Amino acid sequence: MLIELGTFDVIIGMDWLVEQDVVIVYGKKVVHVPYKNKTLVVEGDRGTAPVACAPYRLAPSEMKELAKQLQELSEKEFIRPSSSP
Repeated sequence: MLIELGTFDVIIGMDWLVEQDVVIVYGKKVVHVPYKNKTLVVEGDRGTAPVACAPYRLAPSEMKELAKQLQELSEKEFIRPSSSP
């Protein structure tokens, strides 16, 4: 089964990827997901460049509103704290 990555957006956690024994071939932008006795293959769009945009600053009032929204989402457990090494 082949699903092109450009047809939908999805965010999958590393714990799920490890649990499902997913194989990601970064150089070819291909993801292999074992499913029952078959393998689901997801291919990225090779004709486009990666998204590159510079970060931008927020006004203090916008930063305050963003912090408030993030706190609310965290309290509702829609998001959780994260840190990268």
